[in-house]
Amino acid sequence: MEPQDTSTERPVVLVVEDDLETQSFMRLLLRRNWNVQVAASAEEVRTRLTSDHVEIILMDLSLRGEEDGLALTRWLRKQTDWRSVPIIAVTAHAFDEDRENALAAGCDRYLSKPIDRRQLERAMSELLAADTVARA
Repeated sequence: MEPQDTSTERPVVLVVEDDLETQSFMRLLLRRNWNVQVAASAEEVRTRLTSDHVEIILMDLSLRGEEDGLALTRWLRKQTDWRSVPIIAVTAHAFDEDRENALAAGCDRYLSKPIDRRQLERAMSELLAADTVARA
């Protein structure tokens, strides 16, 4: 596992992605405004969630291990502590059925790869703003 960005000044985004190149790309893409944490499997996600205050999750649908991103999202939505954390599906699975499955599993948004940086930043900002309003 690579070292994580430990800065606490910026909001924490958990990038759930098993491809090393995509992990590096997402770190570069987000590091200016986000404290980027990475997990490659459902097990790593559970570990990160117990130690980090995650404000948003970017979820790939294909992961290492037994559980895919859809199953992990369904599990997160059943957990009291994590059910309201915004989740954006970020995946190469680009068919309408994939989008429908991601949203049905509990993802708040769906973005297909390759990622458009502006579209991703807009979705993250909108979800965090909505989450802030909901908590107020």
